[in-house]
Amino acid sequence: MRYTAYGMPHVRASTLAGAGEGYGWAFARENLCLTMEKIVTLAGDRSRYIGPDSGYVDDFVGVRLTNVESDAVYRYLLDAEAVAAVRRAASADVRALLRGYVAGFNRHVRGTPMPNEWCRDRSWFRPVTEDDIWRRVTQVPLIMTSMLLLREIASAAPPGARVGNVSSPLRHDIFLALAQRGGPTGGSNALGAGRALLGPNGGGFTFSNPHFPWRGTERLYAMHLTVPGRLDLFGSTLYGVPVPMIGFSESIGWSDTHTTDKRSTIYELTLDPSDPTRYRVGDSTVAMRAVTVRIPTSSDVRTHTIWETRYGPIIVTPNLPWTRERAYAFADPERGNVRMADTFLAIARAKSVHGIRDALFKYHGSPWSNITAADRHGEVFFANISVAGYVTDAHLARCTVRSAARQYEDLADVTVLDGSDPQCAWTRDPRAPQPGIIPAQLRPWTIRRDVTLNSNDSHWFSTPSPAGALEGFLKVIGPERTARGERSRVAALYAQGFTPPSGAPLTPAAWEQRFFSSRNLTAELVLDDLLADCRATPRVTLEGGAAVDLSEGCRVLGAWDRTDRLESRGSALFAEFARNIERVPMTGFAFAPRFWRVPFDPADPVGTPRGLVPSDETRRALARAVARFTGGQVALDAPLGEVQASSRGGRRLPVSGASYTYHMVSPGAFEVGKGITEIRTGDSYIHAVTLGPRGPHGRFIVTYSQSTNTASPHFADMTEVYSKQQWIDVAFTPAEIAAAQVGPVVRWKR
Repeated sequence: MRYTAYGMPHVRASTLAGAGEGYGWAFARENLCLTMEKIVTLAGDRSRYIGPDSGYVDDFVGVRLTNVESDAVYRYLLDAEAVAAVRRAASADVRALLRGYVAGFNRHVRGTPMPNEWCRDRSWFRPVTEDDIWRRVTQVPLIMTSMLLLREIASAAPPGARVGNVSSPLRHDIFLALAQRGGPTGGSNALGAGRALLGPNGGGFTFSNPHFPWRGTERLYAMHLTVPGRLDLFGSTLYGVPVPMIGFSESIGWSDTHTTDKRSTIYELTLDPSDPTRYRVGDSTVAMRAVTVRIPTSSDVRTHTIWETRYGPIIVTPNLPWTRERAYAFADPERGNVRMADTFLAIARAKSVHGIRDALFKYHGSPWSNITAADRHGEVFFANISVAGYVTDAHLARCTVRSAARQYEDLADVTVLDGSDPQCAWTRDPRAPQPGIIPAQLRPWTIRRDVTLNSNDSHWFSTPSPAGALEGFLKVIGPERTARGERSRVAALYAQGFTPPSGAPLTPAAWEQRFFSSRNLTAELVLDDLLADCRATPRVTLEGGAAVDLSEGCRVLGAWDRTDRLESRGSALFAEFARNIERVPMTGFAFAPRFWRVPFDPADPVGTPRGLVPSDETRRALARAVARFTGGQVALDAPLGEVQASSRGGRRLPVSGASYTYHMVSPGAFEVGKGITEIRTGDSYIHAVTLGPRGPHGRFIVTYSQSTNTASPHFADMTEVYSKQQWIDVAFTPAEIAAAQVGPVVRWKR
């Protein structure tokens, strides 16, 4: 193992188990305590070691759970049977990587501590087991589905019954909360460019820009694993996962973006009037199953009941209560997805985009991700071959409920169907690798030679070429012929800037420069109309009667350069205005249709919609933004870098970008006198790499750095580079790694 700058490990081994061991060791040295606490959480052991009544905030979902709530649901969802199913389904190669990863992780657990490893004296600190990591592999497909609903599952109890072990009533609707902030992660960008842009001898170009939280374990760690003749992959994966999920080799590069699938289903149940734990299916009623979960504590064993139906567990939210007439069950297709690890390992070993397509068809285990890719031969690829419940268009017409629960179908990636009608169950197709999911043969994909792209809009716009639109797929996979979000449109415009004959040469450095130009397309589309209106109507009265003078805000926005660079004055104010405007749910970011002066035209998805229709609603949105800044003692014209930052070890690192633009960061709370002091989610692992006859060359970064240990030199070093609006060079070949090596070679024999 050799390290290059910023804590980047390059592991070379003769076996996959050896590669896993080196990776596990390197990862544990930088992220031991956060990962160990996650392992305890997934095992449902927080009550045993930390206490049942204390709790924690789930960094991914943003909700607070008591330990006993958390333990109950994790022990239910990740029970021994579920974990064993994933282990049995895994190939020998995945098992070898995982086995080695555990050995390497434990080599550090049993070895010399790094400074500030605070967890080593905790009662829950121990060597990890293979089951611990299999449990993590079982959990990852669920992070966009059941893992968002831990409290909603734990809080379900029949009407009138006491909800044991639940700390407080649910006051917030998780589906509405996630819709308001654009999902748990906010989105991702990916692009592949082929020989039509790079020339017949230019190969391909791959850009990866997934958006993940900047806290917790649902973020990405970068590594380079080499097993001669079997694997040579530079990329990243989620903490605690032994298989790369994003990256590039000498032949291919790919990235993941969250799909638009309505993959899960909320089934509305009609209950037996005499027994709220029985529900109607056709002409008969069926009893729910009371699943008793045992939760060890330091002094006793608590029990918690989870109510299960043929569809899945009962959930409750403030808007989906369990009454004597109705209850709601959550059907999650990812609970049958035992193929994720082999899917991504097969992609990592592919030699072309055709091989990536074959891997997706063979394993069909990409849980919630589109795959956008390029190869050294100059071909590019897009596919949404992910896992989702098979709900046909006929299902939607027949089975969608008419109650208030129907709103979730518009706001979230779910369908809401009538659970009392047997014909509303998911369709079973023998071509699918698990019962009830849409088979790969019915899902969208394309191979081209120009550009493929995705920024969380649907498959319909996967290339800027109008002739390349993918149409005619199931409605639950994603909308077609609808407005695209800001990031999709910017990606297309960026790609056009590199398209022959007039485009500039596409290189990693040129793409990096374009990325950090931080173009704000929404501002370009609406700001002229907004300025004309605020100049004509400079005083606005808000709902509570407060009068707001827009004159200074209007002046600031008029002088703004319409970018989100560190020096941009007006960027933060416009972002606050945009945050106050209603958006179309489940898009990369688009205002609701009523705000656009020129409506969307399917023949011009990049150029439309555009222009703003001023109204009292838009005036109040700007007034609220101005009032928040003035009330928060932040100058309206403060440079973005002064009000948006990430705190690292007492240092404040300014961060460019905005919460809905291509260079995307989503901030946390606005603090009086400071502005935005912490980034909640956004840019994470990034690579921009050309693939050609001389191998991969490019740039990369891990925005929040490689280490979560505040004493590590790699806790903030990459973040400092990112704060300067830069990436760093990739070292891929043995010669490049040797030239960039930092410190001694680490060697051992298995």
